[in-house]
Amino acid sequence: MKIFSIFSICAVCCLSSINARRLMVIRHGEKISDDYLGLNDVGEARAHCLYKIFNKNTVYGEPQSIYSNKRGNRSHRPYDTVKPLADRLGLQVQEFHKYDPQEFVKNTLNKDNSSIILLSSAREWIPSLIEAIGYKVSDDIDEFDNIWLIENDDKKGGGKVTIKKQHLEECMESYLNALKTTKKTTTTKKKTTTKTTTKIIKTTRKPTTKLIITKKTTNKKATTKYTINKNTAFKVSTKKSTSTTSYKIASEANQFRCGSNYKAVCPKGYCCSKYYYCGKSSEHCGVGCRPQYGLCM
Repeated sequence: MKIFSIFSICAVCCLSSINARRLMVIRHGEKISDDYLGLNDVGEARAHCLYKIFNKNTVYGEPQSIYSNKRGNRSHRPYDTVKPLADRLGLQVQEFHKYDPQEFVKNTLNKDNSSIILLSSAREWIPSLIEAIGYKVSDDIDEFDNIWLIENDDKKGGGKVTIKKQHLEECMESYLNALKTTKKTTTTKKKTTTKTTTKIIKTTRKPTTKLIITKKTTNKKATTKYTINKNTAFKVSTKKSTSTTSYKIASEANQFRCGSNYKAVCPKGYCCSKYYYCGKSSEHCGVGCRPQYGLCM
């Protein structure tokens, strides 16, 4: 969805002319539960669709700076939500400590000369962040698609705050449909097996002489060594050869993702949910849980 408007052009011009700025604060994308560091599939879809509303052809404009809560051992979600947009715009996501918004606003945000700035935060920290900037908003925040738009901010609380909606449903639906198609067409390596064969070998060679027979399989060579005893007929069998896929233990390094696509299984005591995340909640261990990659209740 593209929102073309004369207002957007005029608003950008106004911002630069009066030395004011536009701040846009968003909540991170959807999550499975607090047990996970990252986003679920819907949250990833939202993150990849933000470029639809934050660009030069919309009323919001193209961010010149992007900030997020600092990644920690409990969540990467604010960072992960704006990272695809930052990559698309060639920007770096600048991280700040959510526990001290006043320090961030005073020493970092207010020293940024960008006229359009996007900030991504966890739900519970948005009111304190906006208050540190100079405005008051409700603590009752549940939706993932809000945009707290601060127009004509003068770094003294002299602007205006309104709450807008992202309206990314169509883009997100397309992304999720493409993701489902990709998962269905993803193939894993099949195991190849060499059938066991039996041969009778007669020989007059000296004892302990070794005969090496090489037989080609589907994609590898299976080599079998035979020890031949003098003037003896004996039976030998080739060994079965298989190729397998090795799986690692899911960890913070891969955001606790599990399943064949991530070549990982959950740590002991954790369930692999239908969204391919490791966790212990009912959402992970209940309906859709994948027992081949972790515990299921």
